[in-house]
Amino acid sequence: MDALIKTERKQKGIATLEFWLTAPFLLLIVFAVSELGWAFSQYHTMTRATRDGARHVSSSAMNGSIGLILLDSNLVQQTSNLVVFGNTLGAGEPLLPGWSTSDISVTSPDAAHVTVSATYSYIPLIGQIPAFYGGEPISMAFEMQSTVQMRAL
Repeated sequence: MDALIKTERKQKGIATLEFWLTAPFLLLIVFAVSELGWAFSQYHTMTRATRDGARHVSSSAMNGSIGLILLDSNLVQQTSNLVVFGNTLGAGEPLLPGWSTSDISVTSPDAAHVTVSATYSYIPLIGQIPAFYGGEPISMAFEMQSTVQMRAL
């Protein structure tokens, strides 16, 4: 009976040790999955907004009287506002933190199409991976890009 109690006590200590050895790796996986989900969410928001901007400019850019694409500064500003703020007036908060209308480009590559390009500097939740063994911290920030081309109507 005493041997059974001693074995049970040893097993409790081993389970605690196993937990403390595996917990850092499990936390690393949780943070990595959270960071990846945040990045996908921001990329989806950016591509959806770029698509909305391209749809807006493609329906308004064609000059009906001469049949050519006309990208005036007012239409380009409205499109940039729509992409960044979700409305053509530019009111409210940006859809993504730190995003501005200077990150949006509206062009016409040929006589029948319009292109809306957006860039966004991804801001990670965690920030940086700490330096190990005296190295420099690793930044997790990177540039996201989205380009949508549509036929002008």
